Amino acid sequence: MKFRYLIFLMVGILSLACEKATTINEPTTEESIPIDTLTAVDSIGILMGDSCYTLGAIADYTMFPGSNPVILDRIKGTVSLYDSSGVFLSNFGGIGEGPGEFQGPMSLVRLSSGIILVMDRFAKVVSFDSEGQYLNSWTMEGLGGFSIESMPFDDSTFVSYSFSMRQNDNGYGINFIMNRYHVITGEILTEYFNWSGEPRPSTDFTPGYIVAASDGMGRVYLSRIQSENWMIEVYGADAEPLDTIYLFPERERLTAPDSVMIPGIVYITYAFSDGETHQRESVNMPEAHPFISALGVDDSGNIWCRRGGLPGNMWDVVSPEGEQLREVFVTLPDSAYYIDMDVNPYGILAFDLMTEDYHKLYVMGR
Repeated sequence: MKFRYLIFLMVGILSLACEKATTINEPTTEESIPIDTLTAVDSIGILMGDSCYTLGAIADYTMFPGSNPVILDRIKGTVSLYDSSGVFLSNFGGIGEGPGEFQGPMSLVRLSSGIILVMDRFAKVVSFDSEGQYLNSWTMEGLGGFSIESMPFDDSTFVSYSFSMRQNDNGYGINFIMNRYHVITGEILTEYFNWSGEPRPSTDFTPGYIVAASDGMGRVYLSRIQSENWMIEVYGADAEPLDTIYLFPERERLTAPDSVMIPGIVYITYAFSDGETHQRESVNMPEAHPFISALGVDDSGNIWCRRGGLPGNMWDVVSPEGEQLREVFVTLPDSAYYIDMDVNPYGILAFDLMTEDYHKLYVMGR
């Protein structure tokens, strides 16, 4: 086999297909399970007007303490903070190469200590204090790394599920990894998940796909998309799970054709050279549906599990012990092709990636 030289790596979150995917997931309400509807009670984002509310493109968003929405803008490169009524408070960052600036911001995390992290392109981690003042930056291990999901763990560490390419005996291998890092030093304190495969079309990449969430107080919840069971593994500071929660034993799992793109799942392409020709490939996607395509933890410690597939508006809420408490159906003011949502102890936010006019962030409530 010829040695393969990496040219570049391009990764991104594709929350929907370039062509409309087939709806493969319909509501299947279990008897006696309460049903809630979650609707938008406020929104941030306007087409014309005050630049503090005009969004270029939402890269990530979350709720800070006090139910304060925060938006990471990929185009502006800014982190913008709003109060619980949606009134602009401040922003920091910007596009550039200087300290505290970004070249391609992707995800946002706040630790219980108030430290704010932004994951930039090529796995660069930039940290700020609670006032938005720059602290430091460092880069995760791996070539062309990309943080897929990041979440707080405690006051000084965070967890990141990431993709990268690393050297091996055949040239470069593809890695999906979930580690716990020290926020300032970048030291790896826990390795929860590590999967590797060769960069070729025949490789089955689906074992590398997971979703995860954290309560920010030392608990991490992980679901393996390829699993034959509906289950969530619970971790603390160590690499061995504290518990495994099994869910929905009677719920059917469907199979979709290989050609169907799956909303909400990371779509990754990579490129490399064998010294003579350049090749560009894409990882294959999970096929079994519905699976748990996102996780969240609310202020009661309950776990929110999104059902995979279109339109992304069905969530199951379970207790920390795995008891199904209710189903939640999410609606937005306009018809949404796919609803992305963030659930954390401070509140719930939603976002329609394929809006026909401009990006808005919705504050959700009952």
